[in-house]
Amino acid sequence: MIRLYGSPMSGNVHKVRMALAFLGIAWEEVTVDAAARQDEAFRALNPMAQIPVYVEGDFVLRDSQAIAAYLAARHRPGEWDGRTPEERGAIAVWLSHAANEIFNGPALLRAEKLFDWSIDRERARAVAARILPVVDAHLASRQWLVGERLTIADIAASPYLALAPDGGIDLEEWPHIRDWTRRIAALPGFPSMPGWPAAAD
Repeated sequence: MIRLYGSPMSGNVHKVRMALAFLGIAWEEVTVDAAARQDEAFRALNPMAQIPVYVEGDFVLRDSQAIAAYLAARHRPGEWDGRTPEERGAIAVWLSHAANEIFNGPALLRAEKLFDWSIDRERARAVAARILPVVDAHLASRQWLVGERLTIADIAASPYLALAPDGGIDLEEWPHIRDWTRRIAALPGFPSMPGWPAAAD
């Protein structure tokens, strides 16, 4: 049985939940709070003391983008991780945005409001103000971030954008992002997440 170490409200953990659910793969979720992540046993799984951590038999993998890439290569090669060098390069761009601008902007603003994180609010707002128009403009003429189908680009980039209202960002100002997150929520098997906009009617 696959074990996924995380917490219920983590957008990074939700990336892995989405991938597993869309693949139809069962998993056991193990909740680890901030204190438990400092334990020696957890640090043996992830010396960075971060979530998510994916365990499949003796195989252990950390980092949500890396886990999504692994699941794509193992279960949806080409379809999820790119059919051409151009698609693979474009997907890598969005994985980078997910780990950098999307996390350091919308995700941190959410963490401050929901989890009382201490952040540089002005910097997070500035980062959000840079990335949101880029994503919204990109989605103005397409359904998905790369190609004509769901890829790990969508899985990696969507949670903290869908949950951006938790951090005070109004997705009505970014209608293409809003509609894209609703398309993802409408996919068969989508695992529910508090704060994620409902699928479009």
